[in-house]
Amino acid sequence: MTEIERSLLNQIQHDFPLEARPYRTIGDRLGISEKTCIDLLKQLTIRGILRSIRMVISWNKLGLSTVLIGMKVDPVHLETIVSKINSINEVTHNYERQGHFNLWFTLVYDQPEQKMQLLDSLRAMAGVDDLREFKAEKTYKIGLILDV
Repeated sequence: MTEIERSLLNQIQHDFPLEARPYRTIGDRLGISEKTCIDLLKQLTIRGILRSIRMVISWNKLGLSTVLIGMKVDPVHLETIVSKINSINEVTHNYERQGHFNLWFTLVYDQPEQKMQLLDSLRAMAGVDDLREFKAEKTYKIGLILDV
């Protein structure tokens, strides 16, 4: 990895500009063009070094609640249920894991009734053998910044 790539990765982690053309600003900070900045990020992604650039939202500060849901899903029905969950706007993460609960997702909701309606509809789907809520007791990780 080049020194400019290291600097770029550090820059996007530490001080990502929230403006119309953030890559131009980052490029200016590093002495490269906006196009070079974008091209380098694309190459880092292709090489598997950079997975994504995204924000972390504090949902509670927006007046919303979140809950982690664990589901035990019959593998025969997994694809259908995953498609259903992926179509729900309030779902932020959805992933398959090994173990009793083999499907996990995070749900953001405004009203408890909204959450209950959604979970009841999922519980009623063929192949859902168990569905449980895991409420956060403490936030352990808001963001992770690593010097490259």
